[in-house]
Amino acid sequence: MSEIKKTHDLSKIYFIPTNISNSKKKFFATPKQRIKMLEVCLDNKSYIIDDREIARGGISYTFETLSEISSENPNSKLYLILGLDKLNSITEWKDFEKIFEICNIIVSLRYSIDKPNKEPLIHKLLQSLILSDPAIFHRHPYGRIYIEQTSVINVSSTEIRRKLRNYASISDLVDPRLEKWLLENKVY
Repeated sequence: MSEIKKTHDLSKIYFIPTNISNSKKKFFATPKQRIKMLEVCLDNKSYIIDDREIARGGISYTFETLSEISSENPNSKLYLILGLDKLNSITEWKDFEKIFEICNIIVSLRYSIDKPNKEPLIHKLLQSLILSDPAIFHRHPYGRIYIEQTSVINVSSTEIRRKLRNYASISDLVDPRLEKWLLENKVY
């Protein structure tokens, strides 16, 4: 996240845990535990832990959350930061078109020196919104997508849970403070 923050000169990044996913994703940690995990490993003052979706209750919808943040910050440009997998499913989200009316999207395309990325496959509806020049991207107040090459992060929540259940080390996958907290609290 620090790469994206620096590259795009972002003043704040909100981390917003979902209350109830509108997809089939199942959470293993409680909302309180997910907030605590963020508190344990985020120590940058410009990283904001925002529990609005949990406090609101019910199913979480990205458009509703972005609308609230936009109303609270009327003079700010908003950027939604996603992985490529989430971008490709965005067309299935509730009111996804409205997301493009209030923010731009920065897509983290993780790369590895060992395995260079092939050209990413992007949903047809989104291809015309992609800009390759960051300066032009930032001139648009909303409705555009920028694909950012970021360092590879070989981490998967499934792999972390599997290792924790088998009492294997996860020090190569997460911040040491988070590893300690997960082991002490036996979340998974």
